[in-house]
Amino acid sequence: MAEKNRVFVVLDPTCMEQAALEWGEQIARQFGASQDTVLHVYCCVNEDSVAMVATDDSAHAQVETEKRVRAWVDRLVVQPRADGLEVETEVEWHHDWRKAIVVAAERAGSALVVKNMNQHTRFVRMVRETSDWTLIKECHCPVLLVKTGRPYGIEKVLVAVKHSDEDAYEKANDDILAAARRITADLGATLHAVTAFSGTDTHPDRQRFADRCGLERAQVSADMGTPEKVIADTAKRLSADLLVIARVASAGSSKEMGSTAKKVVDEIDTEVLVLPVGS
Repeated sequence: MAEKNRVFVVLDPTCMEQAALEWGEQIARQFGASQDTVLHVYCCVNEDSVAMVATDDSAHAQVETEKRVRAWVDRLVVQPRADGLEVETEVEWHHDWRKAIVVAAERAGSALVVKNMNQHTRFVRMVRETSDWTLIKECHCPVLLVKTGRPYGIEKVLVAVKHSDEDAYEKANDDILAAARRITADLGATLHAVTAFSGTDTHPDRQRFADRCGLERAQVSADMGTPEKVIADTAKRLSADLLVIARVASAGSSKEMGSTAKKVVDEIDTEVLVLPVGS
């Protein structure tokens, strides 16, 4: 029997709008029939994220609070189940919900994790490990971060390509370009590519870059600046619906894995798909 593909949706118990669930449902609907897809809806809670049921017994309060959250999750998935989607639900109590999400996604054998994108200042990111960054750094499968309130729909995809001659990045670029082509083909979208270079780099030849990406010259951009700013500015100029970016670090490098992906999250006003690729 073929293994099922799980779209692992992370619910936010502190938020009224569950954008991740809306996108996860649409993805499961789009690919479910042909690829045996399951919608796995996950919620991690603790005493800091939900209002506890009032009782003098802390253990009883936790049990009753979990029951209430499970009932809420079950209500959220009534419609997708009625639409014929195969839906699994999971509620977990854990003091470190950021780490718990990563473990739960791995445990479920997820093909994709979908989560609300939490906007934070750079200062907050610097002093506190956030759930977005934890997922980007540690999750072994692709992570889709979505904006609250944005309807599902992808017509224009932008893929970020690393401007580097290092073998590690060449392999990563091959992987992410191949993935971006598959995504655009599956969605019937158009693909654009962007790369950033610094003042000390050799200026990339735009036609060679287009040939490298297998795209027309008008579909590629190469600009000088920090990667996160160049990527964000290009996505805004193109009105891209989805950014595809790799999580990779060169072998032996002290640079943190996924550092560009982590930085771009707060710079960009679109959905971000982070792909762990080989280095």
